[in-house]
Amino acid sequence: MKFVPETSLLSPRIAKVTDAARTGDLTALDEFWRDLDTAGAPLMEQLGEDGRTLVTFVWRDPGDTENVLVVLYSAPSEGDLSRCTMKQVEGTDLWYVSYLLPSDLRTTYLLSVNDSLKPYTSYAEVLERLPLYRPDPLNRRDYPIFGNEQNKYVVSILELPDAPAQPWNIARRGVPMGKSQLHTMDSAALGTQHHVSVHVPAGYTPNGDDYNVFLLFDGWAYYNFAAVTTVLDNLQYTGRIPPYVLVMHSNLDQQVRARELPCHPRFHDFLRDELMPWLRRNYNVTTDPARTVVGGSCFGGLAAAYVAYRSPDLFGNVISQSGSFWWPGKNSDLEDEWLTVQYRNSPKLPIRFSMEIGSLEGPIGEYDPMGTHRAMRDVLQEKGYEVDYSEYMGGHDLICWRGSLVNRLLSFHAKVAAR
Repeated sequence: MKFVPETSLLSPRIAKVTDAARTGDLTALDEFWRDLDTAGAPLMEQLGEDGRTLVTFVWRDPGDTENVLVVLYSAPSEGDLSRCTMKQVEGTDLWYVSYLLPSDLRTTYLLSVNDSLKPYTSYAEVLERLPLYRPDPLNRRDYPIFGNEQNKYVVSILELPDAPAQPWNIARRGVPMGKSQLHTMDSAALGTQHHVSVHVPAGYTPNGDDYNVFLLFDGWAYYNFAAVTTVLDNLQYTGRIPPYVLVMHSNLDQQVRARELPCHPRFHDFLRDELMPWLRRNYNVTTDPARTVVGGSCFGGLAAAYVAYRSPDLFGNVISQSGSFWWPGKNSDLEDEWLTVQYRNSPKLPIRFSMEIGSLEGPIGEYDPMGTHRAMRDVLQEKGYEVDYSEYMGGHDLICWRGSLVNRLLSFHAKVAAR
């Protein structure tokens, strides 16, 4: 699905400024900026009852603006930058672009000010240019996706009126909290360092009945942005899931992540021969693969499906949130959609899957996330795997994944959740 700038409808607030500016009256403009300082951006206006909201992104020109792009839920594709380019209200410092968006949309976005306007030709170019983008200074709702205290990658959040509620991410009064402990591991298999945070549920005991395991990649992001420990505390307290020991794995940086998560044999060896044995030595956890979940998003979703394929005796349940099943892509000695091919050509394994992807995840450069994700689903279903599958309203976005992760985990405990 693609959105194009709305030209048939003009935001009433933008129209008021535009009409006044034509006569040289900037009073409406001054009032607009005062109101925006209070209410924040972007503008959201209901102009009908068709299930859509007119959303207007704005930029205040400090005096050197040549262009402004809105990078909404995914990078522009097919070389078309016109659909994300703002225009200026003549004679003012106001730039804007409007879209009619589904009222149940939740997403993140960035702005590119004085962009090179060079069309994207590959996904690699998208990644190279992302650090040049910035969150919306007029939107107070921004969050760090990854990084550290000195070097964070921050995005702005857009939540429309009918976006699905995310109640499980909020700490609740009276719910006992589990405890988290951060560990650093040096991997002999990989020669790299790994951050591993382990969260045990409230009432955890080192003896007695063992605990389910949930190994989650990109742990830093899920912990900080998705409040995943709060999610598990709430779900376990209400009896929706059994008690889990949550293992949040984080790579040292994005370059290491991009190298180690996508179907990396030695990363699998690190998990099998180092991390999981260490976990079992130090925590009272199950050895039953049917009670062990491995999951992640993007490359993390791909990694989860890969390590389960390699070691179904360790991981019997896979959560993939927008998994990168297009990997390895072009210019590789490996065939396209390599992991999908492996599952197609191998006997059915004792693994359950819970998969999802955003309905707005169109092609980016040479990659087709939606098409390849559906192809993986189809192969798994044809082989007889149990697959819980969903397409949510949104893009390739942790702001969506942090809520839908609940649905993915509950799919493995449908009978418990239904009580």
